[in-house]
Amino acid sequence: MAVSFQDNEIQVAWSDVFSKDAYRIMISDIADNYPQKKSVRVDYGDINTYNVDFAMYVLDNPDRCMEIARKTVMSLVPNINRPGDAINVRVYNLPRDAKVEIRNLRADHLGKLIAVEGLARKVTTVKPRMTHALFRCSRCGSEIWMEEPGTILREPVMCSGADGSCNKQNLRFILDMKSSVFMDTQKIEIQESPEGLRGGAQPERISGYVEDDIAGEVTAGNRITLNGVLRSVEKGERDKSTVFETFLDVTSVEFEQHEYDEILITEEDEERIREMSRDPQLFDNIVRSISPSIYGLDEVKRAIALQLFGGCHKEMDDGTVMRGDMHILLMGDPGVAKSQLLRYMSMLAPRGIYASGKSASAAGLTAAAVRDDFGDGRWTLEAGALVLADKGLACIDELDKMTDQDRSSLHEAMESQKISVAKAGITATLQCRCSMLAAANPKYGRFEEDAAIADQIDLPPALMSRFDMIFVLTDKPDKKKDTAITEHILMAHQRGQARMVPDSVEIKGVDVKGIMERTSNIKPVYDVDILRKYVAYSKRLTPIMTDEAKGIIQDSFLRIRLMGNGGNSVPITARQLEAFVRLSEASARMRLSDKVTDVDANRAVDLVEYYLRRIAGNDDGGFDIDKIASGISSKDRNRIDVVRDLMREYGDEGLTMDELIQHGSNQGLAETDVTRAVKNLSDGGEIYRTPAGVYKRT
Repeated sequence: MAVSFQDNEIQVAWSDVFSKDAYRIMISDIADNYPQKKSVRVDYGDINTYNVDFAMYVLDNPDRCMEIARKTVMSLVPNINRPGDAINVRVYNLPRDAKVEIRNLRADHLGKLIAVEGLARKVTTVKPRMTHALFRCSRCGSEIWMEEPGTILREPVMCSGADGSCNKQNLRFILDMKSSVFMDTQKIEIQESPEGLRGGAQPERISGYVEDDIAGEVTAGNRITLNGVLRSVEKGERDKSTVFETFLDVTSVEFEQHEYDEILITEEDEERIREMSRDPQLFDNIVRSISPSIYGLDEVKRAIALQLFGGCHKEMDDGTVMRGDMHILLMGDPGVAKSQLLRYMSMLAPRGIYASGKSASAAGLTAAAVRDDFGDGRWTLEAGALVLADKGLACIDELDKMTDQDRSSLHEAMESQKISVAKAGITATLQCRCSMLAAANPKYGRFEEDAAIADQIDLPPALMSRFDMIFVLTDKPDKKKDTAITEHILMAHQRGQARMVPDSVEIKGVDVKGIMERTSNIKPVYDVDILRKYVAYSKRLTPIMTDEAKGIIQDSFLRIRLMGNGGNSVPITARQLEAFVRLSEASARMRLSDKVTDVDANRAVDLVEYYLRRIAGNDDGGFDIDKIASGISSKDRNRIDVVRDLMREYGDEGLTMDELIQHGSNQGLAETDVTRAVKNLSDGGEIYRTPAGVYKRT
């Protein structure tokens, strides 16, 4: 049975809690600096230490207990006596059983002190609310103080003048705005954190009102815990309703101290993490733990494993910021498990968000301007998917299906990791320091064998060049590979079926135990829980590059630059050099090392050269990054120059395609070279085709 406390017992309890040195110092600081400081922050653990029953009583009867707590503090501070002056008692660090998910809030929680965790989705401007109004009688000038608990102004009913002469009269009272007491108030709407959501669940939301000195501290996108009392308010309809809306009357706000604090790492976990880092097979084991039900894709999984750990965020002396997050693009034929890999990574990353480009709008990815329902209908910002993935991983599927306008909003988010918003009279900059893992299909649905890969990627070159690595996943019939994939998929299904069979059940003719042993390679080496903790733990490190590693990266970069055919083509740019650095830092972080060594540098070089060979490789063994960066390779530019010269020479009366091919072959160009050059020139608006099929210069 719940223990009940009398008012004097509650007061004694609070006096005892406040007698601790920490609170005595806090209260004397308030006495000296009021009203700049006006809150006593009480750790719930201290109340629990004093008396467990009383601590439970505070959670169940917060209004009564907090009122007495305020009076107790006020009695300890002598110089605060004006009407409306108050000292706030803010309880924080509530126990785990007082933390309630927004979707689990019920009528039982009304009037109880609870903690709700989530992301600040909408935050209004801070506005003053009158708490104590000073009225003057228009007849005798008497002062009357009125307490204003709600949002509707209450006026005095009668004059309380000393002589009592006004009482019978029809009175008018004048509000003294200057002398009345106001308190800052702000409305915050928070939604559930994406990590805690079950697959496909819509995140629930709740509004909270913060008042006084904690108003204005929260901005959209913050991860916060609101501690407060759940209250109900009648729906504002003309007819009285018995269904009530709920909101949180916030007592205190706790900010996330560290970006991965929601992942609790115990001492045993830390010991296990250090043990894992000493394993020479660590890198291979982590790669094998990434979506083991997908066969192969080893190079892609290696890159994604490094992306999970990420490079280091750096700030230079002049304020320039260098991003440490890596962006990876997977271009592939249908059915090569791109989406499955993305969904797995959004679950595995300590903070992952999955969005499909076909259904996501620019506002949904960046930030939407929405009308605020806090009285005057102002516009406020609502954080989108990339802002919610701040310091995490944003997995965007079907990037090629997005509209150009929506896709353009990704440019700034990827490079400068900020989102500038100028909507509905709001200009703001939101942080989105996240890595991006995107997937897209080829332009024609499947990669063509004979055509260049760069021509089949239907993404603007400006966006392509922002990805640190681009992987092309093709699906070609190959007897040996197909046999292995088929075997792997069927074994995965067998293992899935065997897992559903209870241990005690035996099926005649089927060796369930044998199936589980035979398919053990499909089981991840490290389970998701410890891997997330490992990644979160590694983020605390900032490894420094050794001279040896610097030399390896420099040699590789300069060697590839020299493949530029004497300046005609650009095989690699400074953007890829940064990719080298980020990959090597991530590799060092993965080993929990404080320095980037030759092992890390070589791993980065191997991956970058592998992807360049697939995407920007030339027939002669060199690289030409212009295929990606500008959409036109240096060879194409040479062909275009030849065709352009032909058009200048013969262009007055125009040339048919056959004539262009004939003249081009005399200059050493193949038919496909000429047709591609003509297409590039007509796309660029330099030439046009007449109805008669003749090409002319514009």
